[in-house]
Amino acid sequence: MKTILKTTILATSLIIALTACSEKDKDNTTNVHADASMKADELADAGEQLVSPYTFMLSDKVFDMALEKDPSNKKAQFYKAFVKRMMVLKGIGKRIAPLMKKGTAKQQADYEKAKTDLPDSPLKSFLLDGPEDIKSYSQLVSVIADYNSALNDFRKFLKLNAGTLDLTLNLNPHIFEKEINDQAAHSCSWTQSPEGAIDVQCETAGIAQKKVNTADLIALQQMTGGEMLYWSLYTAYDLSTVEEIAKNERLKTMPPQEVLAYYKSLPSLGKLNKNQTLSLIPELGSDFSASVKWAQQYQGRLCPKGVKVPNQRRGFLFKDGVCVETTNEVNKALAMLDQMVSGIYTQPILDEQGQQVDQIRVNLVGFLKNPPQDLKAFLPESIDQNGKTPQWSDNTLGGLFPDGDIQKLRKEK
Repeated sequence: MKTILKTTILATSLIIALTACSEKDKDNTTNVHADASMKADELADAGEQLVSPYTFMLSDKVFDMALEKDPSNKKAQFYKAFVKRMMVLKGIGKRIAPLMKKGTAKQQADYEKAKTDLPDSPLKSFLLDGPEDIKSYSQLVSVIADYNSALNDFRKFLKLNAGTLDLTLNLNPHIFEKEINDQAAHSCSWTQSPEGAIDVQCETAGIAQKKVNTADLIALQQMTGGEMLYWSLYTAYDLSTVEEIAKNERLKTMPPQEVLAYYKSLPSLGKLNKNQTLSLIPELGSDFSASVKWAQQYQGRLCPKGVKVPNQRRGFLFKDGVCVETTNEVNKALAMLDQMVSGIYTQPILDEQGQQVDQIRVNLVGFLKNPPQDLKAFLPESIDQNGKTPQWSDNTLGGLFPDGDIQKLRKEK
């Protein structure tokens, strides 16, 4: 590759994402004891206090100890599944060194500074303990694909346990100091007597805890699914030459026919990655639709005071409510989503004024579950001087348009 700007930024962001906490967090310490003599629930509680940006890798070991004693311990299962995506990044700070050496002088300097600025901690050892083995964009994408797979394991755990799991999470007082203080402030009420005396009462018993029930698990599942969707699209196809294309100034003056030939000459562009997860997208869509409909049904309990009212589920993980709108627009969007993830559906073709001029059948599910091996195969066979496409290589575009009528769409460059 001629340039790896986006790749190096992405690689560095993996480090930054794990160190995104305040200076105060670094100065505070939490004394946590865990040994083999403790019960499973005691170990789960101890591990919970280590779920922080600087010690999550220690918590993973403690949850293993808890699950060895009691494989059915739900708190340990929950947190073990939660931190799994971060454990994928073990050694990433050192692994990307060969890739970073291909960057600009500034990128290399920023990378070295990021390592130097890491305070001595279990996190620093975790990030910098490993071989220097990531030498290409595709190898980095493979790590992200593993991260996405770990996300999916957490999503599946949430989905499996959404109807039965009730947890009470104990917040680490250093990591969640602001949250605990905010809850303390909202726990107080006051009354004034006719004589002018003011009586303040505060219910602070649960301010350092978060309850998790079905609604919280479903909301968390959809947040996880949303992140998975992003990474599934990012890691689907080989895009290692995209930056090379972006830097090719000659493309701006090339005739359309030469541009087409240039794209076809790039061997790796658009190749399907072996660990892609496009086939999961229909399931993510179906789950999202079902979750929204469930939340709409129980808005009286999940969002009793309406949208944008804070702290209406006091003490729960999603304290501001699990709020969704029930409008014609939302319901139409859900109906369209249901069609898209159920099989072949009909999509109207609109003109520039938004008027329907035709329609075309689309098989998005089939395309995602059996994605084409090489997107270059769908580049048009030819292109005229004005950038119009007189003929496509595949009029179904890999089965996306099952009737082979892609020509109904406007033939613009």
